[in-house]
Order: sequence, then structure tokens, then C-alpha cells
Amino acid sequence: MSGLRPFSILSTRVYIRRFLLGEVDNYVAIRNDPYILQYLPWWSALSSSDAWTQMTRQAVVNPGTLGVEAHMAVVDRQTNALIGICFIKVDPTGQQAELGVMITPSWQGRSYEQETIRALANWARTAPDAPRVQRLTITVDARNTAALSAFGASGFSMVSQGLWAGRFPYYIVAM
Repeated sequence: MSGLRPFSILSTRVYIRRFLLGEVDNYVAIRNDPYILQYLPWWSALSSSDAWTQMTRQAVVNPGTLGVEAHMAVVDRQTNALIGICFIKVDPTGQQAELGVMITPSWQGRSYEQETIRALANWARTAPDAPRVQRLTITVDARNTAALSAFGASGFSMVSQGLWAGRFPYYIVAM
């Protein structure tokens, strides 16, 4: 893994870092959780082999690289439990990035999603090793009112809406 810069984002309760190859089963469990997938109709469940392929690619990604979607582990600092997945994809111009976060259902309802998005957004805009983007967006299933509330409380506001595949309403929120 030479050439990779160290990477971590710390907040009060959350530690965001690269996934470790030994965490592929945890990644699949979070990524394929039916509760999470119901709000991501544009994604389908991952097989173990597809997850392994994705994880080996992610192990060599520098978050913030232009045009590359980097998935990272969200870890509870107190228990060291892997509680979610977050991602950032910076557009080719370096001016805008899309963010996302998935917190496993057993950890939801305790503001971890909000804290993760705030930490990731702050890093993306201000950290010396970050892309320092001007605009951040998140695509949110319109039915996911908890996520919409968390993103609103994190400083995002709705800028557009649409239908994915003509069936699933979604919002784009930005800051």
C-alpha cells in the first residue's frame, strides 16, 4: 500500500478511517441490511465476492481523489465497533463532492449519522489533506425522513428533487 497517505477523521464519538480487508463481512452486513437498502433503491445487495473485490479496491484509494468514490468505515470511538459506512466522491473539477452515510440500524437514533456527516463535510472543506470543495451534496430517498432531518440539522438544505427509475422519489440536499 505504498503511496497511500495516512487517513482518519476524528469527532467526539466517531472515527472515520479506511476499511481493513478483514472487515469485508461487516461491510456486507451493513451494506446489505434490508433496512438500509430500502432507502437506497439505486443499489442492489452485494455478493461476498463482489464485496471482496470492492474492498480490495477501496484499500488503495485516497479519500478525496478526484472522480473516485471512497468508502470508509465509521467506528464508534468508545467501543471500537464498526457502526457504518460513509463515502465521498469528488467531481473531476474538485469543486463539488457527493457524500453519503449509512449507520447500521442498531446504532441509529443517537445522532451518529449527523455527527459522521458533519465530520466528513468539515474534513472535505477545511482539512489540509482534503479536496477543499466548495459544495457538498447528498442524494436522499424522500421516504427517509430521519436522514433528511439529520442532514438538515447538519446544515444541508434541499436543492432539487426527482424520481429514480421513474418510481422512487429522492431529494438532493446541499451545503
